Amino acid sequence: MYQVAGLDMSNPSTWDRVAGWSAPGFVDDSNAAGVRLGTVPDQHGLDVAGKKHVVTDASGVAVVSGLPVGLYVVAETKRPANVVDIAQPFIVSIPFPDTGKTQGWLYEVNVYPKNGVGSIDKTISKQTGLGLGAVVVFPVTVTVPTIAENASFSYYIIHDPMDARLTGTGVQSVQVDGVDVPARYYHTSVTGSTVDVGFTQEGLGWLKTQAGKSVVVTFTGVVSSLGVDGVIANTAFLYSNTQTSADPPVTPPLVPPANPPSTPPESGRVHENWGNVVVSKIDAGDHHTGLSGAQFEVYGVQDPYASDCSHAQVTGDALRVNGVSRFTSGADGRVVIDGLFVSDSKNTPVDATSRCYVLKEVVAPAGYVLPTGAAALTPVSVKTGNTQGVDVTIVNSKNTMPPLPLTGATGLVVLTLTGVVLLVVAVVVLVYRRNHHE
Repeated sequence: MYQVAGLDMSNPSTWDRVAGWSAPGFVDDSNAAGVRLGTVPDQHGLDVAGKKHVVTDASGVAVVSGLPVGLYVVAETKRPANVVDIAQPFIVSIPFPDTGKTQGWLYEVNVYPKNGVGSIDKTISKQTGLGLGAVVVFPVTVTVPTIAENASFSYYIIHDPMDARLTGTGVQSVQVDGVDVPARYYHTSVTGSTVDVGFTQEGLGWLKTQAGKSVVVTFTGVVSSLGVDGVIANTAFLYSNTQTSADPPVTPPLVPPANPPSTPPESGRVHENWGNVVVSKIDAGDHHTGLSGAQFEVYGVQDPYASDCSHAQVTGDALRVNGVSRFTSGADGRVVIDGLFVSDSKNTPVDATSRCYVLKEVVAPAGYVLPTGAAALTPVSVKTGNTQGVDVTIVNSKNTMPPLPLTGATGLVVLTLTGVVLLVVAVVVLVYRRNHHE
């Protein structure tokens, strides 16, 4: 807040003189001596006599007391994080003429500078792919603020630094009222897992006409690994600024500036929860013997969040996890399926700690019986994070073979004796027939 020097406010001619004055379009707070009034520098040839800094409280109110009679330039030099359009500088006098009820002078003056406030919100679309390699969808909604008629956006960037476990990150769509925004209005930049949507000069001009509307940017990524805890978190940010010019810059920044004028508003954290399942395949007669070579498929179920998974009913086709739909036990009999979706922070049931799946044995270990029907299905509860141990143990019984044919010396003796008996019987029958005919 700057008091203008060199004015005698007790002189009526001074009021006539300042009646048409306007505040500068911008005040450089680091150089108070350079403040001038009017649209043309040095038009009025008056400097400021001093300045006061005041800060608004939680309700947005700032009170300045004890001001001497004079003319003041008020300029916003620091803005809240969610403010996009900084309030325009303005002039106020102490006292202020009351042209209404009293027709007198007001020594307690209330002014109401306005900010264009931006907001950003992020959610998670309901997960459809349930295994690693599935696509995660994050819609981000930003509300376009109203800015001054003589102002324009100098940049407007939606910034999403996604988790490093999300690969192939990008933008599925940019829409307003369900209609795609023309591609020439924005540019998408991808660096690692970070994605930025920055509006071009034409896009910034268009944004000004969309005040009050919501721009929805849908970010996507592919879940590539479980990590330590299985929780994949994400937060988006809105970087924006305005300038006192009706025309946006020709080449606006398309990625966030290194030192923005204020902390950018953020969407709030959202996250997905993923887990794995560890199976131990053992001999039914010897629980210490792990069986290799067993193959399993994993399926989703009709009621994935049942309190008891034991009655889970299979639905859909076998799931693919990192491109694989069959999982084979190793030399120790263990099968690790890493990883499966559990829940998220937005969709019901929010942050469920476990989810039901069903394992189906499709190939038995060599020499063991492959179970059929319901016996081949094993319900399992998958919890968030990496399993420390075994989730479920599945047994197999050895094949029961029919008696083997006799071989070796014993078999040879038996066969010989049988042959002799048959030969004797044949001779007796032959002699009997000859005697009978004679």
